[in-house]
Amino acid sequence: MERRKALKTVAVAALAVGGTALLADGHGKKNHDIPSKDGMNRVKMTPADPKNPTNYELKHMPEIKLGKTDKKGFTTVKITVGQNGIIHPSTADHWIDYIELWADNKLVGRTELLPVVSRGYDSYKVNIKGFKKLTAVAGCNLHGIWEDSITL
Repeated sequence: MERRKALKTVAVAALAVGGTALLADGHGKKNHDIPSKDGMNRVKMTPADPKNPTNYELKHMPEIKLGKTDKKGFTTVKITVGQNGIIHPSTADHWIDYIELWADNKLVGRTELLPVVSRGYDSYKVNIKGFKKLTAVAGCNLHGIWEDSITL
């Protein structure tokens, strides 16, 4: 029984020491490249300094732009993954695999994207009347889940 306890202790210590290297991402964030079972990184990420994001962070943050509202009250909501002209790539090993649009806490649109043939962009027609906030969520297969919001 003591041997089992000792092995558990060694295993936990090894994970703690080895895990430390995995948790540092080189961009000031933690839990950066820890994939889920399907090989996708599903860790929620945020800029280290939300008021001054790095180019790396801007590349992953979705940008929301409102377009015209039609006669029926539906507004075009455009989402591009990447801000300030820094657009996220779409290669065989690094791409945006999905985009979601939330109005307050209600999912109003979700798009799944493929590597190489599609890029981190979509638009939705949404009746935004009565909502206070739109949030775009984007999943990078390597660098986790990123989001940004606008107040309506």
